[in-house]
Amino acid sequence: MMRALIKKELRTFIRKQFQFLLLLTAITIFVIVFNLDGSNKFNPILISSFTVTFFVPYTFGWISFQKEKENKNISYLLASPLNIKEIFLGKMLAVLLFTQVFMLWGIIVQYITNIFSMGVIANFEILLTVLITFPIWSAVLSGLVGIGLLAFDNPFIVRILLFLFLIFVGMNGNLWKKLIILENWQNLILIFLGLMAILGIIYFVDIFGKRLMLE
Repeated sequence: MMRALIKKELRTFIRKQFQFLLLLTAITIFVIVFNLDGSNKFNPILISSFTVTFFVPYTFGWISFQKEKENKNISYLLASPLNIKEIFLGKMLAVLLFTQVFMLWGIIVQYITNIFSMGVIANFEILLTVLITFPIWSAVLSGLVGIGLLAFDNPFIVRILLFLFLIFVGMNGNLWKKLIILENWQNLILIFLGLMAILGIIYFVDIFGKRLMLE
């Protein structure tokens, strides 16, 4: 059942073809342009991946929660063998996997670009950041967006906070640099904190989620 739920969520995301292709195109252009720019001091795949971490939950993460309410499917979901914790976890895992798709595409584009230039090669630390750390936090953010939707019947509040934070980071070069250049131990700490945050979200929805979903 969990696998079926995740597949359903991924199909829902892919149906948003405009947003999907727009983000895919933005990543492609971003990585190519910055990878070919020898004067660029930041790793293009890290910058694009960091951006994806926020834009996937901002653009796609709230869709599944909103669709359940719009299509009146909440009662059917709650009557399924999955409990509220598993439903929420399945939706966050779908966002995590969907984020990894964009991350992998960025890595592929970077390697292709490196054929024509001396770009940065993704080492183990970069791969760990891009494929594990960032997707976990993308799932966390999608869970927070979902809670915002359930609590306020509108994800706008959480989405606008994500947008403002992204602008704040984008305008602060030093903070941007600190956030995207992670050592192995920093990755491990962020992975642990991200997993704890996911557990915290699951615990919250286990207590309050069912009542909020039915309201």
